Amino acid sequence: MTLPTCGENAVHPNPTQSHHRLALRLSALLTACALSACSGDDAPGQTPSPDTGEHQDADAPSPDADAHDSDPPDTQTPDVDDGEDSGDAAQPDPEDPRVTMDDFSFVGAFRVPASRFGASSMNFSQGPIALHPERNSVFLVGHNYDQAIAEFTIPDLVNSSVLTELNTAERPVQRFASVLDRLDNPQRLDRLGGMAFLEDGEGYDLLVHAWQYYDAPADKTHTTLMLRDPDDLEGSAVDGFYELEGRAHTNGWVTPIPEALQQELGATHLTGSSGGYPIHSRASIGPTFFTFEPAAFTAPPSEEIPTEALLDYSLANPLHHDLNNDQGDNDIWTHLSRATFGFIPPGSRTYLVIGKSGGHQSGVCYKCIPEGRTSTCAGNCARDATDYATFFWAFDIDDLLDVKAGEKLPHEVRPFAYGPFEIPFSTNSIGGGAFDSERGLLYLTAQRADREREFLNPPVIMVYSYDR
Repeated sequence: MTLPTCGENAVHPNPTQSHHRLALRLSALLTACALSACSGDDAPGQTPSPDTGEHQDADAPSPDADAHDSDPPDTQTPDVDDGEDSGDAAQPDPEDPRVTMDDFSFVGAFRVPASRFGASSMNFSQGPIALHPERNSVFLVGHNYDQAIAEFTIPDLVNSSVLTELNTAERPVQRFASVLDRLDNPQRLDRLGGMAFLEDGEGYDLLVHAWQYYDAPADKTHTTLMLRDPDDLEGSAVDGFYELEGRAHTNGWVTPIPEALQQELGATHLTGSSGGYPIHSRASIGPTFFTFEPAAFTAPPSEEIPTEALLDYSLANPLHHDLNNDQGDNDIWTHLSRATFGFIPPGSRTYLVIGKSGGHQSGVCYKCIPEGRTSTCAGNCARDATDYATFFWAFDIDDLLDVKAGEKLPHEVRPFAYGPFEIPFSTNSIGGGAFDSERGLLYLTAQRADREREFLNPPVIMVYSYDR
């Protein structure tokens, strides 16, 4: 079933605001119930509990150690009669340059091995992903404690939601190699962010963003390092740290801007991020879009690298002001929202951002005992333990161009569509993404979705086709 999306410019036949909001909430609730409600980043050495989406890291204890005793939920979502507000509005218009998740279809998935290879394993993984530009392989960040990168060959995809029917990648082409300890790290960055391959004139470098999980003073300026030979992860020279002007608002995904839009946007690449981790004062309270030129990364780091903010938020100017959803009408962004990948689908005029969200039905509380749980959550969490979902936000490129022209401020841009979307596995957390523009394939990491073996929880790599 295709879930309806919402947005201030959404078009529905015979629309009414009340019907639209009711349809959205009913769809989101069913999606959340169909997905496993599980802890965000379970601690190693414990049986992984179903994913609640609560704000945690692997360094923190599980909010509910007894939750793992329950049976896995049924991931099949029943059909819903959304009334007259559904129907044609959910069908993509091939002539519309704006794109949503309705324009993507699940075509298959694969598993990755849980064993330790070199410096890390895929259990409790960080989530970022990058596709090798010249061979059929994927670069993944391993365990939260290790922050290491490995390369796996992509096996044949299987269109199934049953884990045992999926193919598993072989031993890594390149075993896990740590990178943060291979150069001077005075700001003590301890997390890897987005990754991207950049041409250097002779081949490819691997750009890797980095950040600090608990940056209490919110004063970190270092953002990026460069692996000069990604085909030799363990032996490659590493340059860094570079400083992007946007700081923590730029430490997530990195994607190329389609050639048709590069002149309008004034750059070849974009980088983005969002809040959803500790110390909100240093993060964007909504997805970001910063342009930059990668040529600055070809030389050793020196001066701050300029960026241009075309989409950006803050605590003073968030995407939605009621982050706890105390009023019950916040259906777009809460304290539990986090974006983990953003890109411009080819041929579109859309900036499509993917992540997770929660608390839209029940509200958000801090260190409370959610309904359906028996222990206090570690930080912000939904009042109802099932109130989490995978989520998307779609922005019109023309609105970003208005910011570039000085007609809007970066925080004044609103998505034209947003809402929950279904995935075929029992998790509500998307760790990262990558887009293969040549084949029109979107890769997303379903975090901790592979729980077939006790104490092990690698991600499942899902693949969607772009149907335009």
